[in-house]
Amino acid sequence: MSVSNLNDAERAQSAVMNEPTSIERRKMSVATHMKYRPDIDGLRTLAVLPVVLNHIGVPGFWGGFVGVDIFFVISGYLITGILIRDIALDRYSLFEFYRRRILRIFPALFVMLTIVSLLACFFMLPGELVRYAKSLGATTLFSSNILFFSEIGYFAPAAKLKPLLHTWSLAVEEQFYIFWPIALLFTIKGRIIGINKFIVAISFASFAVSCWLVTSNASAAFYLLPARIWELSLGALIAVIPFRPRSRWMNEVIGWIGLALIGYAVRRFTEATVFPGPSALLPCVGAAMLITSGSAGTILSRLMSTKVMTFIGAISYSLYLWHWPVIVFAEIALFLSPSWQVMVLEIFLSLVLATLSWRHVEQPFRMGVSEWKTPSVILCGCAIMLLTGFLAAILYFTNGMAARFSANQLRVAAYQDIDGDALYRGGTCFAVGSQKYSLSCLKARNAELPVLLLAGDSHGAHYWPGLKTHDSEVSILQATRTGCKPVIYPRDKISVCAKFFRNIFIGWLPHHHVDRLVLAGRWTVQDEPLIEATLRNSAVRSARPLLVGPVPQYTTSLPRLLVFAELRHQPNLPQTSMNKDIIKIDQVLRRVANRTNTQYISMVDALCNRQSCRTWAAPNTPMQFDYGHFTAEGSLVAVDSALWPAIALHK
Repeated sequence: MSVSNLNDAERAQSAVMNEPTSIERRKMSVATHMKYRPDIDGLRTLAVLPVVLNHIGVPGFWGGFVGVDIFFVISGYLITGILIRDIALDRYSLFEFYRRRILRIFPALFVMLTIVSLLACFFMLPGELVRYAKSLGATTLFSSNILFFSEIGYFAPAAKLKPLLHTWSLAVEEQFYIFWPIALLFTIKGRIIGINKFIVAISFASFAVSCWLVTSNASAAFYLLPARIWELSLGALIAVIPFRPRSRWMNEVIGWIGLALIGYAVRRFTEATVFPGPSALLPCVGAAMLITSGSAGTILSRLMSTKVMTFIGAISYSLYLWHWPVIVFAEIALFLSPSWQVMVLEIFLSLVLATLSWRHVEQPFRMGVSEWKTPSVILCGCAIMLLTGFLAAILYFTNGMAARFSANQLRVAAYQDIDGDALYRGGTCFAVGSQKYSLSCLKARNAELPVLLLAGDSHGAHYWPGLKTHDSEVSILQATRTGCKPVIYPRDKISVCAKFFRNIFIGWLPHHHVDRLVLAGRWTVQDEPLIEATLRNSAVRSARPLLVGPVPQYTTSLPRLLVFAELRHQPNLPQTSMNKDIIKIDQVLRRVANRTNTQYISMVDALCNRQSCRTWAAPNTPMQFDYGHFTAEGSLVAVDSALWPAIALHK
């Protein structure tokens, strides 16, 4: 994330500029006295707290991820102001710019990387540590956004196994500042195009890219620089085209509207929101409005300038750096289940670490920095990057320090690296992400055999490995798509899932004979009305539906729980790390099945007893390879012990 609590930013806010000059026909004004603006520190607070609370899981902050976009706008505004000022006063120096960036960004970042790397060596399995090594190297080179984009996949390692995932936005910002200072210099000095026109043009171009990518490749729109430039350049635009109404009440209105836009995005956006693209206009324009109106000394700007707001804003960079590792290691090292107590602890610890980092790491590098010569600073920065890269190489080429574990533990841990897409027929009968579904998966292999249709999301697809062992007895059709529960969605829903299963249940099923329909998914309590409506549909009922309940699920991957259960001599660790909501969901689905006179299979009953749930499919073979998806062996156990006897389509 871009947390531009930088020396550059502070210099921009506190610098006294003696010349109201311009490079382009004296039209580009430079403020004669740009004072420190505590309201911008308050705006940083409005950016960082929603991000932290969103990541921790505090209800009401589902759209907190937009704080990243607010920081991009702040950064573009402050840093561009500095660059324009330096160019206008003929004291522009690219090396001096990067000197300031190094002194501000590197200390807190590389202290965090060092401590997180030590923790990773203690609490990560070999495969996890190898992936961490890659992210450490990418973060060191400010390219982690590209790495994390390349790792996108439905069965890619969970976010909670990536302690450096949050550095993607820092990488975006630093990539932007590789070309931005040079672009501004050439634009202003070259006089080929006006600076205002240049920034407007690049903003519109980037925004167009974002709007296109968000519908064609949402991950690229989220992680990659071209789709994010407009957010930084929006901040740049309000730096070079100062706009502030003279009317006090108009500034008040603009400020409160800006705050409302940010509040709406934080409160109403969710993971399902198409983002960034047009949706990102709300937080970005809101931030721009707050910056623009705040210099007028409005009531809102004074509220944002209170001590609490400015203090959190001051530590926002360190707070962002530390909050995500705190969340990750609370889960993978302490195996803490989400709860209010855990969330409060994570918030408190993040604030403590951020304060310590700000006071003992950030602050010392702000004091007396004029004594640090530019060549020395740049050389030291390169040396730190080289040392961190060397550490990443060691972790990578030692196979994640695999010698820490026994041969059996390594075999169990290796199940985390299973390619779930391939295992469940991804790309054909199991549509992953934006992949197309193959209609050949709805064609019976043998017309003389009974026909079984397996419909669901990934928690439906994971029965395929077990069912295919019975393909000599039935023709198995498969209609599965990631994240899509097998229900008939309301007509007002226009999502991929709604279209997919309306086509299956309303378009295809009434015209084809199916002897048995298996409905399985990652159910929630909120799915009850849709499940019941689907089970009452005449076409679904004619296919003799079999509703399959939720499987045991865990707060982290089952293989890592099994390995650490042995290492720590805590055999009950998997059971204490189970998702307790599964029992409630199982009861809800059982009632729905009873009301609709539908056969129900409880996987909780099949795989669990009062004390524990089955975690081993065979010796050194876990039932599941992540939090809940079956391994091939686990799928066979689940099918043969519960599902196949209930299907009752034997020859």
